[in-house]
Amino acid sequence: MQATAVFLALVAVGLAVVGLVGPVALVWAPAAVLLLSALLLLVFASVTVRITGRALEVAYGPLGRPVRRWSPGEIEVPARVEERRPMQVGGWGYRISGLGTTVMVRRGPCLVIRSRGRDFAVSVDDAQRGAALLNSLPR
Repeated sequence: MQATAVFLALVAVGLAVVGLVGPVALVWAPAAVLLLSALLLLVFASVTVRITGRALEVAYGPLGRPVRRWSPGEIEVPARVEERRPMQVGGWGYRISGLGTTVMVRRGPCLVIRSRGRDFAVSVDDAQRGAALLNSLPR
């Protein structure tokens, strides 16, 4: 996803250069749309999951913003691991489906929590360890 974001940004820059040196003024709108798409894709192309004694935090993008947080008391026990594929949840990225909300940045094991009666899953390395850590936190 990050490579796609870089590709879109390069195409946008190429269109902007054509707009500067050529007589074509119509390339600015597509260049702006491609650049905005690249930025949005870059923001949601990476996810950082952090488990502390106070919260589960899921941060998006290279700057770690926005952040979703759940305190241990909000998480219904037990946290679990599920094997999910992009086709099950509707594709890559932030998806809402019959399985709940899924942040799918790679296929494979997802850390799944249940909060307020809804599932939230995020594809992460070592999802089993994350579930064990969450389940060991005091409520």
